[in-house]
Amino acid sequence: MNVTFTVQAFNEGLSQGKLRGSRCTKCGELHLPPRPICRSCGSRQLEWFDFKGAGYVEAFTIVGVPLSGFKERCPYAVGIVKLDEGPAISGLLLKEKVDELKVGERVEVVYIKGQERTILGFRAA
Repeated sequence: MNVTFTVQAFNEGLSQGKLRGSRCTKCGELHLPPRPICRSCGSRQLEWFDFKGAGYVEAFTIVGVPLSGFKERCPYAVGIVKLDEGPAISGLLLKEKVDELKVGERVEVVYIKGQERTILGFRAA
């Protein structure tokens, strides 16, 4: 089993400005976040894959009662972004007026430097 496909490795990629997942070298399936075993064919032959980070908002919610580290952002939106390469991932949706956010809106990745780690976010493309 390849132990490099961990949450820690994923977060390190974010801190370097990279949205990294894994690609199965047997069937080509893409995984985000990365995983050591292909969910499609069960292969353990995976490699790193750098996503471009462009896609569209598939679903979202507006948060009115924030987590402690997000009080200054309230209200804010979090959602699921379907990337152009196929996989979907959740992230912070950056929009000045969150009530104007729309499902289907094109977005691009943003890396938000936090106190403890880099947070995955998306803004209008």
